[in-house]
Amino acid sequence: MDIPSHLKGKEIPLNSIGLNEVAWEKDTALELLDYFRKAGAFVLGGDVLIKDSHKYRHNFDNWHFDQTDGNAEQSVEYTRHYIKNYPPGDYVFVLVVA
Repeated sequence: MDIPSHLKGKEIPLNSIGLNEVAWEKDTALELLDYFRKAGAFVLGGDVLIKDSHKYRHNFDNWHFDQTDGNAEQSVEYTRHYIKNYPPGDYVFVLVVA
């Protein structure tokens, strides 16, 4: 899925830890969810990483929303709630979108 131009460059590449994914800081992830909602994208879930010694690592927290659990808008709202209520800290979020 395309990323809105005003959010390009805010992604955090994770190739330095062997992942071909990007992560987003909390506020940016929430902005991106607004875009996904408008686009009708379905958020299947995601992972949480923490910054540790100047690099990110999995902290083994994640969430998922199965397509049989609801529609695209519900998946975005479920993800929004998860991210908004995540405890403060140096965390980033990987979003898995269909």
